[in-house]
Amino acid sequence: MTLVAAIVSVAVLVVATGGWAVLRHYDGKVNHIELTFSDSAARPSAAGGGTQNILLVGSDTRAGTGGEFGQTEGQRSDTTILAHLDADGSTTLVSFPRDLWVQIPGYTGSDGTQHDAQKSKLNAAFAYGGPSLLVRTIETLTNIRIDHYLEIDFLGFQAMTDALGGVTVCVKELTPELKAQGFDNLNDRYSGWHGQVGNNTLTGEQALAFVRQRYGLPGSDLDRIHRQQQFLGAVFREVASTGTLLNPRKLLDVVDAATSALTLDDHTSLTDLRLLAVRMQGISTGGVTFATVPATPSQAGGQSVLVAKTDELTTLLAGIGGSPPQAAGPPALDPAGSPSGSTAASMASAASVGATAASGAVPASGTGHGSVVTADLRATGGRPVGGAVTLAQATPEPSGGVGCTY
Repeated sequence: MTLVAAIVSVAVLVVATGGWAVLRHYDGKVNHIELTFSDSAARPSAAGGGTQNILLVGSDTRAGTGGEFGQTEGQRSDTTILAHLDADGSTTLVSFPRDLWVQIPGYTGSDGTQHDAQKSKLNAAFAYGGPSLLVRTIETLTNIRIDHYLEIDFLGFQAMTDALGGVTVCVKELTPELKAQGFDNLNDRYSGWHGQVGNNTLTGEQALAFVRQRYGLPGSDLDRIHRQQQFLGAVFREVASTGTLLNPRKLLDVVDAATSALTLDDHTSLTDLRLLAVRMQGISTGGVTFATVPATPSQAGGQSVLVAKTDELTTLLAGIGGSPPQAAGPPALDPAGSPSGSTAASMASAASVGATAASGAVPASGTGHGSVVTADLRATGGRPVGGAVTLAQATPEPSGGVGCTY
C-alpha cells in the first residue's frame, strides 16, 4: 500500500471544492485516533514560525478486506513519508524505506508490558506500538517534531484510483544485464503486478500492485519508492485535469473516496491541512521536492535491511531543520565491507555528474524545488552502490522515457 493517495486526498478537496466550508463538511467523514506518548518530554521542540511537519502513512492492515490482499497478522507501515512545509515556501516530501534499520524507542504494549528501546526495521514500529510509536521513531531518527498524522488504507487507495477513472504511469525496460540476473519489473506474483514497458493506465487494483512491488526490482524498496513518487505526480495531474474538475459526479466520487480513506490524529482536522493541500498543487509544476533517506543494503539481526548513510542523512535533514541521532560505535558496513556513510562533498559531486540511465531524468546540480533524489545505479547492472545520490529535475509528465521508473 502506498501513501500517495493520503497526500492527494487532502489536495483533492481543495482543488475539487475550492472552499474550506466544504472541507469542514467532509471532516466529519474522516476517522480520528489518539496519539499517546509516555516520553513526551523527550520529543523534539516544534519548528514553529509557520513551518509544519506532517507524517503521511500507508498502513498494510488487511482488516476488513476479506482476504482480498492476502493474509497477514497485525499491520505495518507500508509507506512512510515526512512532508516538510517550510515557512520559506518550500515543500519537501521525504520517503523512509520500510526496511530502514532504526532505533525504536521504549514503549508500553497493549497488554501493559514495558518494552525497552530496540533496533528493528522501520515498519515494525507500527506493528509494535501503532501510530504513536511510529511517530516517536521518526522523531528519534530525524530530531523533527511531527505536528500532524495522516494514514490511509488499502480499500481507500483503490476506491480513489477507480473514482479517477484510472491513472497512467510509465515503466522503463530493464537492461539485458538486469534481466539476466532474474529481475522482472513487469510481472510480480507477490503484489499481483502485471504491466508492459511504456505507459500503463491502471485501475485501483492494478495501481495498488504497481506501488507495492519490491521483489523483482533492481533497487527493491528504493525502486518501489520511485514508483510511488511517480504515481503521486500522475494522480495529482489527473485530479487537477479539466476532465475531473468539470465533472461533478466524478468530483463527488473522488472526494468521497478520499475522505473515507483517511485517518487523522485527534488534534488534526482537514482544515488544519490546508497548507499541505495548497502546497501539493505545485507537484505537477516542479514546486515539490521529493527525497528518499539515503541508505545501503546490509545485514542486521539476521535479516536483510537498509542502513542509513550517516553523512548524507545529516545533509538531507539539515535542509529541513533536523539532525540524525548520535551514532554509537563505528559506521555500519555495506555488503562489500566499506563504510556505508559518504561525505556531503561526494553527494554534491554525484549530483553534478547528472542523472543515471536508471533514473531516466535530466541532470541538475542542486536540491531546489522539483528535484527528485534517486539512487545512483552505476555500472553494476543497476544495483545501488554505496548509496550515492543524484539530483534530477522532475518533469510534469513522463515522456520518451524521462520520468519513467522501473
